[in-house]
Amino acid sequence: MMNSALKELQLNEQIEDLSLAFKEIPRSDHTLTPAELAAFDDLSTTLVVDSVLNFTTHKISRKRRYLYGDEHRMASETMKKFRESQDWTNAIYSFLNMRSIKGFIEKFTFNKQAEFRDHIVRFLNIFSIDAGYTIEECNRYSAEGHKGAKLVATRAWSRGDKIDRLIGVLCSMKNNEETTLLSAEGSDFSVMYSTRKRCSTLWLGPGAYINHDCKPTCQFQSNGTSAHIRVLRDMVAGDEITCFYGNEFFGPGNVDCECVTCEKNKRGKFQLNSDEENQEPEPETEEPGSKRMKYSLRSRV
Repeated sequence: MMNSALKELQLNEQIEDLSLAFKEIPRSDHTLTPAELAAFDDLSTTLVVDSVLNFTTHKISRKRRYLYGDEHRMASETMKKFRESQDWTNAIYSFLNMRSIKGFIEKFTFNKQAEFRDHIVRFLNIFSIDAGYTIEECNRYSAEGHKGAKLVATRAWSRGDKIDRLIGVLCSMKNNEETTLLSAEGSDFSVMYSTRKRCSTLWLGPGAYINHDCKPTCQFQSNGTSAHIRVLRDMVAGDEITCFYGNEFFGPGNVDCECVTCEKNKRGKFQLNSDEENQEPEPETEEPGSKRMKYSLRSRV
C-alpha cells in the first residue's frame, strides 16, 4: 500500500515537471520504437485533434478504447481553454493527469514520458496562434469514408518558407513490425517508403494530416527521425497545405486520385471514358479476413 502511494506521489511529481519544463517546438529527434510512436500518436490525436473536430480521426489501432467515460468531455474542455488562453502548461498538466493517461505513462521511464509529452505538444501547435495553419474537417476522400481532416494556412506563406510548427515524425520499421502495426485496413495512411534506407517508414505526427495533391503547395523534407514542411508555392489564408505522395500512390499513374487538381483537370478518379459513363458500378467483394491495402506507399527520399 505504501509502495503504491509512493509510486503515485512520484508520478504526480513527474507530471508536474513535464508540464513546466518543455519547448513549444520540441526537438526533432526521438528514440521511439514504431509501436511506441503509434501508441503515442493515437493517444495524442484523441486528446487534441478529435476533441476539436468532434470525430475520430485516423488511428493505427482502431479497436482500442483510449479514454475512459467522461474523459472525452474533459479533453474537449481542455482544448477549448487552450485555444482561448494559449496556456500550454495547463493543457499538458490536464491531459497527463487524466486517469487513462496516468495509467498509460506510469509504465514508461521519465525520458519516454517526456517524449510522449512532446508528441502532445506537436499536436497542440496545430491550435497555436503562432502556427500559421490549422486543421479542418475534410469530406473529399472516399478512402476515409468522406470523413477526414486537412491542414489549411491561416496566414500568407511564401515559396521557400519552412512551417516551423508543422512536423512529421518518422520511424523505420522492420517487416515484422509493419505486419503487426498495420494490420487494420486504412492504416496505410501512415506509411512512407524510404528509397534511401530501402524500408518502410512510419509517418505520424501533425504532418500525417497533410493530404496529397498532384500540384502540391508544399513538400516533405526528411531530417532523420522527422520531416519538416517547406512551402513550394505562395499560399494565402484558407489554402490547403498539400504534398505529393508519389506517382503510383493512388494506383498506376494515380488513376484513383481524388485531389483538387485532378478534379479540376478531370484526371484520376474524375476521368471517365464513354464506356464507363454508361456502366453500372459493380459492387466490391472481399473475402472475410483479407486485408486490402487501399493505396501503395507514398515515396520519399
